[in-house]
Amino acid sequence: MSDQWLTWARKIQAIAQSGLAFSKDIYDIERYEQLKELSAEIIGEYSGQTMDEIVAVLSNESGYQTPKIDVRGVVFRKKQILLVN
Repeated sequence: MSDQWLTWARKIQAIAQSGLAFSKDIYDIERYEQLKELSAEIIGEYSGQTMDEIVAVLSNESGYQTPKIDVRGVVFRKKQILLVN
């Protein structure tokens, strides 16, 4: 079986996550919560993981879903640290 189901579940999860971050209407929030649960059920059905494990992973994310990247840098001058970012 193709992994297309995982792509669909991720898209549903991203839509739900973004909707929950920006929606103020209680009915929309309820619908986005249902989408979030649906994506967790899809992942659980095809992955064999428990719902608790899936919900724990998915609940770590909040806000608008973006790629998580990190850039760090250090500037040295004469063996002294000038800047850490």
